[in-house]
Amino acid sequence: PLTIFLQMTNEARVPAHVLEQSQNEVTRIFLRAGLTVRWTDTAPRFTVQIVPQVLGYGRAGSTVMGVALRRANSAKAQIFFKQVQDFARLHRIGTGSVLACVIAHEIGHLLLPGTAHSPTGLMQAQYDRALVHNATRGSLTFTDAQAARILASR
Repeated sequence: PLTIFLQMTNEARVPAHVLEQSQNEVTRIFLRAGLTVRWTDTAPRFTVQIVPQVLGYGRAGSTVMGVALRRANSAKAQIFFKQVQDFARLHRIGTGSVLACVIAHEIGHLLLPGTAHSPTGLMQAQYDRALVHNATRGSLTFTDAQAARILASR
């Protein structure tokens, strides 16, 4: 399989066990799409930046849990940890599982050319309890068409 390199910056002080669980789940999600994830501290292709809360996106109570940011020389998935925690708490789901879904979703935006949202799967625009419960069972992934588009764009 093709490899993508991800670097994690933990500005929200997410506990180590939650980070490890989310990294393992992100790795599994991408493996099912035919991509190997390598977590690295050097020369990453994409940075996953976990920040305490929404910075400059809507209001503090926003349901947005992350954004994909493309710049000329970098690509970053910025994850809003307070919103992730609030969603996990509201739906009684493990924070690590929600964090993994949001990370994979935002990296999906960076990998998928054009419009990335879909009516089903990991790239749904709005997350709900049923969707994330599928994630905790390991069944939330990219659709076959999305996986093919990601692989074709590499």
